[in-house]
Amino acid sequence: MYIVNTKQNYTYDCLQADIEALCREYHFLEVFSIGESVCGRKLSCLSFGNGKRKLFLNGAHHGMEWITSLLLMRMLEEFCHRKQSGTAIGRVDLATVYHNVSLVICPMVNPDGVELSLRGLSEPLPPLTKTRLLSYNKDSHDFSKWQANINGIDLNHNYDADFDLGVMHQSRLGIYGPAPTRFSGPHPESEPESKAVADFTRHFRPDIAVAYHSQGQVIYHDFNGLETEQSKEIAANMATISGYELDQTDGIASCSGYKDWVIKTFRIPAFTIEVGLGENPLPLSCFDTIFEDNLRMLLYLVSI
Repeated sequence: MYIVNTKQNYTYDCLQADIEALCREYHFLEVFSIGESVCGRKLSCLSFGNGKRKLFLNGAHHGMEWITSLLLMRMLEEFCHRKQSGTAIGRVDLATVYHNVSLVICPMVNPDGVELSLRGLSEPLPPLTKTRLLSYNKDSHDFSKWQANINGIDLNHNYDADFDLGVMHQSRLGIYGPAPTRFSGPHPESEPESKAVADFTRHFRPDIAVAYHSQGQVIYHDFNGLETEQSKEIAANMATISGYELDQTDGIASCSGYKDWVIKTFRIPAFTIEVGLGENPLPLSCFDTIFEDNLRMLLYLVSI
């Protein structure tokens, strides 16, 4: 019986309970925090393995894409279960992976946004914050499609990669201030969540970084032609393994994202994987397919 329940909406409280339960069950799993959200929620990371090759995976930069947090936790649990039981997944032995790879996941980059997307204004917030959020959301109480953090800043547009160009795209779209999506904020890493992720990336120096989003069954793998030949090969193999398509972003989607910043700064393979197919927030009925497709890709990444 697995700990991570894939049949329920994945709130911050679910995440924290699962982290505690997984660490009790699997003593080789390590947990640490890289910072806090605007509302003071922990930005928890989990570490599997002690090898030289480093992978950093993160999910839920966008509030309504909380299914990516569930995906990362379920994949991590599968790795832990297989290592402890001594069973392989296909040809991949997880005990070997543990000794060859250091895998770190930050399953929920934007916990405040996740809570707002799932709970709306029913979660405890100061009255002035609720008033402010309503104004950002055009006075609608429906926050189910909310992407930004609690400040109305889109965390995946808050990194230092063509940031000024992104602001120009925002203006063309009529976005001049905090909003449910696309507003990049006053400057790169202005938000505690994006700064924490960037600071950890600078400290950890991964060999491969992946940001999980939804939806589209697409793998984005370049930024301004800076990707390496190794990155192209990895992306092509992941597409073959999963059936996902390779694509390039354009317009506002091509600016100031985490993957863009990593490629620009470190010149390592970095990917945005848009999991699933449908309308966000994706229903849990999609999860099993998403899990199988992305587990195959992750097994490849930890084995190369």
